[in-house]
Amino acid sequence: MIIYDSRQVRPGDTFVAIPGLKHDGLEFVAQAVANGATTIVAEKSVVVPAGVKTVKVPSARLALAELSAEYYGQPSKKLKLIGITGTKGKSTTAFLVQAIINQAGYKSGLIGTITHPMTTPESADLQAELAKMVEQGYTHCVLEVSSHALAQERVHACHFSVAIFTNLSHDHLDYHKTKEEYMLAKKKLFAMLPRDGFAIINIDDPAGEKMIGAVKGEVITYGIGQAKHELRSTKHNEYDTDVHSIDIRQREMTLKINTLDVKTPLIGLHNVYNIAAAWQTGLILGIRPIIIKKGLESVKVIPGRQEEIIAGQLFRVIVDFAHSPDSLQKLLETYKPLTKGRIILVFGCPGDRDRAKRPLMGELAARLADVVIITTDDPHSEEPAAIIEEIRQRAGERAKIILDRRAAIVQAIKLAKTGDILLIAGRGHEQSQDFQGKKIMLDDRQVVLESLKEYKSFRNKA
Repeated sequence: MIIYDSRQVRPGDTFVAIPGLKHDGLEFVAQAVANGATTIVAEKSVVVPAGVKTVKVPSARLALAELSAEYYGQPSKKLKLIGITGTKGKSTTAFLVQAIINQAGYKSGLIGTITHPMTTPESADLQAELAKMVEQGYTHCVLEVSSHALAQERVHACHFSVAIFTNLSHDHLDYHKTKEEYMLAKKKLFAMLPRDGFAIINIDDPAGEKMIGAVKGEVITYGIGQAKHELRSTKHNEYDTDVHSIDIRQREMTLKINTLDVKTPLIGLHNVYNIAAAWQTGLILGIRPIIIKKGLESVKVIPGRQEEIIAGQLFRVIVDFAHSPDSLQKLLETYKPLTKGRIILVFGCPGDRDRAKRPLMGELAARLADVVIITTDDPHSEEPAAIIEEIRQRAGERAKIILDRRAAIVQAIKLAKTGDILLIAGRGHEQSQDFQGKKIMLDDRQVVLESLKEYKSFRNKA
C-alpha cells in the first residue's frame, strides 16, 4: 500500500515522507523501515538499510497523490466527481447536490466537513475512499474541496466532472497569509478541470471572474435574481435558469425557479445561492427539473447548519456553524427580520487561527444582536480568556463573558423569552472542543436539548 503515516506501515508498503505543518515525514523514515516499508519516497536523499528502495521526487505530496490514484486504479475516472470549493456553503451545497443525484436514482457518496474528520481527506485516504465507492457501485461522489486541500495537493490526480465555486470571504488567513493566496488556492480546482468538465461559478462574488479565467471547459454562472450562462459553445441553452422570486418566511423559503416552485426550510439569501448552484449541477448531470425540485425539497436539515432545536419552548433556538465574519453576518441578518423579540447570540472564535476575525466578529455581534454572550470555541493552544478579550474589545461592554461554553448556552436559554431567537454560532455539528490538544466532548445541540429539559420554567416566561 501507499502510506504517509509511519505508524500504519506494514511489511511491503511504500512510505511517502510528506512535509507537514509541524513535522516532516523524513523524521519518520526509520520508523517506517522498522515497520517493514520496502520503498521510501521523499524530496531529499535518505539513508536506508540494504534492500530498501528510495525514490527522490520534486514534491512528496504530488507523488503521494499520483501513486495513490494509480494504486487504487484511478477511481475518480470511474465516478462523476463533483468538487465544491468556497468559504461558505460547501456543506449545504454538497448535501443538496447529493439529494438531487439520489432522487434521480443514482448512488452517490459525499465527502466533507460534516461526514469526515477533515473536510477533504489526505490524498491517499481520499483515493482509498473513492475506490471503495466504485467497488460498492456508486456512480457519483460529491466532494467538498478545502483551500488547505488544494494548497497541499490532496485532490491532485482526481478527475473532476464538475467544479463549483460558492464564494470567497475572510477566512483561513492564518494559513494562507493573504486573501490573494487564499483565492489562488481555490482557483487551482478550476485549473484542474478537463476540457470536457463544467465549472459552476457564483458570478456575484468578486472572485468569480478569477475562477472563470482558470477554466478550460464550459462555464455556467449563477447569481441572485438570474442564473446566467456564459457561452463557450452554442449547445447549452438548456442550462439557463431564472429565479423569479424569493419568499422568506419564519421556517420556510419558496423560490420560483423557471416554472417550478421550490419550497425549502433552508432559509436566507445565502441558501438561495446554494440552491442555485445545486440546481445548475443537476441540469449539467442531465437530471430533469422536476427531479431536481424533488431532490432539493427532500432536504429538511443540514446537520449544524441553521439547525433548529424544537422542544416545545416559546422561543427559537438555532445552532449554526458560522465561524467567519461573513457567515456570522449572514446568520444574524437572516434571522433579525424574523424575530418578534430579541436576537440572543452565543459565539466565540478558535485559537491558533486567524486572529483578525475576532474583532470583526465582535463588532458584528454588537451591531446585529440584542444580547451577546462570548464564550469558547476551540481554544487549541491559546488561553480562552485572551481569545475572548480580543472579541470583546469590539463587542462592547454590554457583551457577557462566560468561558465555559455549556454554561454560556444554559445562561442564554435562561435569558430567552417568548418571541426571542437564540443563535448559537461557531461549532454547528461538531461534538468536541480542543483544549491544549485534549478533546472535551460537547455538542451544542445536545446541550440545548438538555437545558430545555432542565429549565421547564421557560414555558412560563413573559
